[in-house]
Amino acid sequence: MRKFLKVLLPPLIGFTVLFIAVRYSSEYYTLRTDEMGEGTVRSFMAYYRFFWPLLFVVGLLTQFLIIVPVWYKVKIKGIGAKLAAFFILCFICLLFAFGISYIIWEQRSGYYHLLKLIIFMTSIQIVYWVMNILVMSLLNVRLDQDAEKKDIEPTE
Repeated sequence: MRKFLKVLLPPLIGFTVLFIAVRYSSEYYTLRTDEMGEGTVRSFMAYYRFFWPLLFVVGLLTQFLIIVPVWYKVKIKGIGAKLAAFFILCFICLLFAFGISYIIWEQRSGYYHLLKLIIFMTSIQIVYWVMNILVMSLLNVRLDQDAEKKDIEPTE
């Protein structure tokens, strides 16, 4: 049950927050599919609006196949390993952000626009992963407390 919650809840909360931000934007009803790929916040919102079910499935698979196993391995390590894992995660986010930004960047818009795209994409990913880690930490604390109340050994 614990692993199921760690797979489902963090992506669900992260995608719900993003859905609320996109859905209650004043531009939501005017978003069109032909706006995707322009490298703007509006095009990102259009992409999310039309592909959120697929993105959520990818988020669940990523959580199940990569994040939860890494979580259990890093959880028993010291603070140095945890910080190293977080900085590696930030570096991976930066690499993905650079790749995605470069793909959607139009060279006519200049390098400043590319830099803005990289910062925007990195910040979205970092916010998502920080929320993900916080939810998993809260689940860990809460489930361990429940196990102590029942006087049983916490399980992975």
